[in-house]
Amino acid sequence: MRKNGSRIISFGRYRATDLLIFAAILVAFDLISFFAFTEWFADDLSNFFFSLAVPVSLLVMIRWNWYGMFYAVLDGLVYCLLAVLSAGGAYDGVALQYFLTYCLGSACIGLAYLMVHFMGYKRIAGHWGFTILYVLCGWLALEIGRAVVSICFGVDVGSALLSFIAGPSELLSLAMGIVILLVMRKLEGMLENQRAYLIRLDKERQERMKADTFGENPVEIDEDALRALNKKGDDMFGGK
Repeated sequence: MRKNGSRIISFGRYRATDLLIFAAILVAFDLISFFAFTEWFADDLSNFFFSLAVPVSLLVMIRWNWYGMFYAVLDGLVYCLLAVLSAGGAYDGVALQYFLTYCLGSACIGLAYLMVHFMGYKRIAGHWGFTILYVLCGWLALEIGRAVVSICFGVDVGSALLSFIAGPSELLSLAMGIVILLVMRKLEGMLENQRAYLIRLDKERQERMKADTFGENPVEIDEDALRALNKKGDDMFGGK
């Protein structure tokens, strides 16, 4: 396939590059968010930390199908590592619960792929209402998944649901997810399955090439006709 109209790269390399870029964006934002809010604004990380897990996961899910689920897991893993390593042993007794809650629970965002599969990404990206519904479903699946894992470890049902659904950082993440995907749907090829996107670009390129065929099949004139034209001189009507 062609990229930027010049270099030819394989589909696998294009996919790997795209997935790596989104992973780097997610991890970089997690690091910035973690250190910014813990060092500058808040003593209680749980009340302020937020991430791009929801919009990035849902965006990748449309671009590359079920791969998007792993971005939420990656986000939970990075968050747990940062929280545990910076706590100075405060999480030693609940480290396993912490990791399972934010990693296994976050994988539940994969349920949002059912919406992509049955509705189709074109309907989700084509109307802002479906885009918001898509974000809301993904966010609820992720937060309820985390709450369910917490409940399995003995956390009170009401407390778990309240902390994961009504927490300030969770609501902020939801708002950010809605804004980001509403912006992405306006950008060419962003909220689009990439296999279909590349096929569409190739078809458009071929159509442009078909529209510019002048000179490919020049008209041939026999030698007698050429001699007759030469006898008429420079003027096309026979004069000099």
